[in-house]
Amino acid sequence: MIALFPGSFDPFTNGHLDVAQRVCAIADRLIIGVGANPAKRGLIAPEDRVALIGEATAHLGGVEVVLLQGATMDEASRLGATLIVKGVRSSIDVDYEAPQAVFNREIGGVDTWWIPTRPDLAHVSSSAVRELVGLKKDISRYVPPAIERFLTDNRN
Repeated sequence: MIALFPGSFDPFTNGHLDVAQRVCAIADRLIIGVGANPAKRGLIAPEDRVALIGEATAHLGGVEVVLLQGATMDEASRLGATLIVKGVRSSIDVDYEAPQAVFNREIGGVDTWWIPTRPDLAHVSSSAVRELVGLKKDISRYVPPAIERFLTDNRN
């Protein structure tokens, strides 16, 4: 089974890494798809996110990190993924993700599996990490070392 784990990952957190590790235990291959919204200026450029996530997941077998070019359902088909995986921290995440999962199935023909976040990581989000970076706070417990180094070295 080939699984696609899509997201903006701006930045990739330890919660994302946990989901990736758990999916690797059940999938033959995991493709982490980095989405980029051209209308938004992110904390980390999409190409840098791809490289950093590759570094953060290098110890896992069968992981490929790519920049997504279009709609998730279309990218799943293009990449040969038979499953989309999403990490969820709470019922709020499920409520947000549910309509997209239905469209992915009805239009794209690909199922979505939700992977619950470990309780000790449920409070960690990319937006919270971005806020901590802006406040120049220690983020080392929330992101993999490669991400922490990059963000620390590139703080304004």
